[in-house]
Amino acid sequence: MDDTLVRFLVIGGVALLAALAAVATRRWQRPVHPAVDVRGLGLPSGIVLFTSTECANCAAARRVAAATGAPIREVTWELEAPLLERAGVTSVPLTLVIDGDGAVVTQIVGIPPLRRLRRALGS
Repeated sequence: MDDTLVRFLVIGGVALLAALAAVATRRWQRPVHPAVDVRGLGLPSGIVLFTSTECANCAAARRVAAATGAPIREVTWELEAPLLERAGVTSVPLTLVIDGDGAVVTQIVGIPPLRRLRRALGS
C-alpha cells in the first residue's frame, strides 16, 4: 500500500474514534443539580417540571413529560419564584418524579430522556 494511503487511513481512524468518544461522553454526562427537597411544599405525586419562560430547553422537557401520560405539575420561575427557591431549584428545566409519599424518586436536569421518566414512573 502507498505510504500516503496508510497515513490517511490511520488519521481517519483516529478522528473517527475521537468523534465517537466525544459523542459517548456527551451522552452520559448530564449536568448536575444539587438534590432538591420538595417535602412540605404541597406538590402532587407524578411529574413536577420546574421551568422558565426564557428557557430554551423547557418546551422540549414539557413535551417529553407529556409523552409519559402521567400527571404533570409545572412550576414556572416567573409565576412561582418563591416555590422554586424553597425547593432549592437553581437551574431549569428540572424534572422530578415524586411518589405518593412526596419523596423524589428521580431528578433530571435538562431535557429528560423519555425512557428514564417512564422507568421512574414505573410504567
